[in-house]
Amino acid sequence: MRYAQHCPIALAAEVVSEPWTLLIIRELLRGNTSVTDIAAGVPGVSAGLLTRRLRKLEAAGLVTLRQREAELTEAGRQLESVIEPLGRWGARWLPPPRHGDLDPALLLRDISRGIDRTTLPAQAVAIHFRFTESRGPQWWWLVLSRSVAAPTIHDPRLPQAMRIDCTLGALAGVWLGHTDWLDALRDKSIVISGPRTAVRQAIVWIGVSPYSGRRAGTGTGAGEPTLSS
Repeated sequence: MRYAQHCPIALAAEVVSEPWTLLIIRELLRGNTSVTDIAAGVPGVSAGLLTRRLRKLEAAGLVTLRQREAELTEAGRQLESVIEPLGRWGARWLPPPRHGDLDPALLLRDISRGIDRTTLPAQAVAIHFRFTESRGPQWWWLVLSRSVAAPTIHDPRLPQAMRIDCTLGALAGVWLGHTDWLDALRDKSIVISGPRTAVRQAIVWIGVSPYSGRRAGTGTGAGEPTLSS
């Protein structure tokens, strides 16, 4: 879209404000350089449209394309100082996502990318999720170790650190900071089953989104919720 104005905001908007472009840049900033990985992070975009958006970013000097790989230029990397504050603004001022906007694969993918792997065990374990309402598969596993953090719908046959039963909305709510972890555990919108350390491990491992203003492990009341039997 052309605004035909001299204003730098208008000029920048011509490049980045088209549908999907900011999300494509978000994926590139998170280290996804293959077209396949970028597409996984923006599943609503067609292959043809993704290619056109990447070529437009290349023409603007924000991206370098090589076969099926895309890499941000210095100008493109500078957009992190624009996109990250936009994410924090959205988390603070906009309402929680609607149920129809929630996808278990995308939510767990985002959660896994934000996990501090230094808090994880050296040997891989799994968190077993059961989403009580979901557009996709109800059963998911999050494989965690210091070398990997990734979701899967296939049982990884690993030691199970805990099981979490919840709705997508409840998990998204605590991770995005709209609800406190401990409040969600107390009202049982999230139920954690496992060893006595499971609640604390889940809060530390999963934590909260980098866009959230909350700090993992903070609650409104005293004490720690008990585990489901």
